[in-house]
Amino acid sequence: MRQFFYRCCGNKSWILTSVAILLIFCSNGSVRASEKASLPREKHEYTNVIMISVDILRADHLGAYGYKKGVSPQLDKLATQSVLFENSIAHSYLTPVAHMSVITGQYPRQHGMVSFEVTRDDVAKRTLPEIMKYYGYETAAVASSPEFFMRYDTESGKIVNPKDIFSRSFDYYGRTMPDETGSTRVNPVAALNWLKANKDKKFFLWIETGMLHPPYSQTVPQPYKTKFDPPAYTPFYDRFPIRPGRETIDRGVPTEALFHVYKGNYYLDFEPVYRLEQKDVDFIRGRYDAGVYYTDMFIGELMDTLDALKLSGRTLVVFHSIHGESLGEHDYFFHHDVYDTEIKAALMFRFPGKEKAGMRILRQTQGVDILPTILDYLQIPLNHEAQGASMMPLINGNEAAYKGSEYAFVDRLPWWEYVLGGWHLEHQSEREAQYTPLEIQKMKDYRLLLQEKIGGGQYPPQCIAIRTNQWKLILRGKSALLEQISWWNFISGIKFPVDSVELFDLASDPMEQKNVAKENPEVVEKLKAKLLEWDAANKINKPKMPAGRSLIIPYP
Repeated sequence: MRQFFYRCCGNKSWILTSVAILLIFCSNGSVRASEKASLPREKHEYTNVIMISVDILRADHLGAYGYKKGVSPQLDKLATQSVLFENSIAHSYLTPVAHMSVITGQYPRQHGMVSFEVTRDDVAKRTLPEIMKYYGYETAAVASSPEFFMRYDTESGKIVNPKDIFSRSFDYYGRTMPDETGSTRVNPVAALNWLKANKDKKFFLWIETGMLHPPYSQTVPQPYKTKFDPPAYTPFYDRFPIRPGRETIDRGVPTEALFHVYKGNYYLDFEPVYRLEQKDVDFIRGRYDAGVYYTDMFIGELMDTLDALKLSGRTLVVFHSIHGESLGEHDYFFHHDVYDTEIKAALMFRFPGKEKAGMRILRQTQGVDILPTILDYLQIPLNHEAQGASMMPLINGNEAAYKGSEYAFVDRLPWWEYVLGGWHLEHQSEREAQYTPLEIQKMKDYRLLLQEKIGGGQYPPQCIAIRTNQWKLILRGKSALLEQISWWNFISGIKFPVDSVELFDLASDPMEQKNVAKENPEVVEKLKAKLLEWDAANKINKPKMPAGRSLIIPYP
């Protein structure tokens, strides 16, 4: 009966079928116990599900995706036991936005997680944990990225509404506690204890880690923190300190140091004081890899725990990165845009019994396809709100039956610029952020500019992208405005141009270094038409600002 009502609400195609079944039951009586026992059981009746979500993990920094540095032996092992997707695309470079697409199967504009200040009621309620709970699953989560369990009151700077939007439909919603550096971005080891305590239940467990997030390697312990450092290296930001006399404890690569780097220069007081060398870039990337390595150790421990508890044979493991990270390829570090370094994600499905182990799927898929695939495998009908398509046809070798789009669509919501004006630059004294006195003085005018141009959710429209396995087109309909509010223009004191149209040939230029829009006008027009068609069809949810105080997700 539960499934009947869910199908009626979630998928209209089931209504007639379910009514017919009920009529048969009414006319012929109940199914005899012997007949019921012989009916095949649906997979959701006996299959556990674990979703492992890693924030800002680049697929190309895993050995399974071709990285040669040896930072991911446990994930590489998992890949050999799984179906691996080589071109999985996230729908945003922002953690809450991209992950909400995964657990709703909807594009950001549909699920509504499009602003720092959306209220709980503005965001889609039909999520993966809600569906799983409906089908009798014990639901649990352990997360270490504060984006998933904290909000701030911008007036007081205090934490409010812990757990908030993403905690819905979980029987247990755990968060990590700060380590000695003060960060919650640690490996979520509490998930292992939850598994041991609940091994006899049918469960859906979401495990999320923000270990990789800047400051790179902050919570990675020694000897792993410095494992990939260049020999005898002194960080450039220690040689050119932003504020002399500050503590020298190694808390990872400071976020504000990264925010002073653009196009190879380190800026202080709006002047380039140092030109980064290759060893400086290697150091930053090495600290990022230290986070990958230590996260990989945790994944190995998790897989060993599943084996020890004899759960591996009846558990679907879905591993994915929420989004990626730019490590200097586009002149900056961190995640600010829609280039592949920031939106191309790792994705693996390890099925019970390691079915289809070692299979690799080249065809492009999207974040919105993950929920439909999980439900399809579990033989749970897809809810009608979902916009993605099950990837099971691809997994079963029937590419013609895959109903997903050949195009991936991405929104560039300028949350970064918005949070600069609304929180990040507002609480410098509390955060002990590293900016010079002159920079702090000029930030007052910069914040006013941001509030005037994009305050109250007035985000620049039409900064969107479309991607195929060969091409990426980015349209910036308000490129002049983006130049005006650019952080890089502010911190450097230089006005860097923003192209209104960018086209990249991913086959020959996977790092998207050369804009070939002028050389390929026909490709631009074709992709532009598809992108604008999607843009027009997906303008439902707009940022809705709550009355009264401003409650935002802390970012970064």
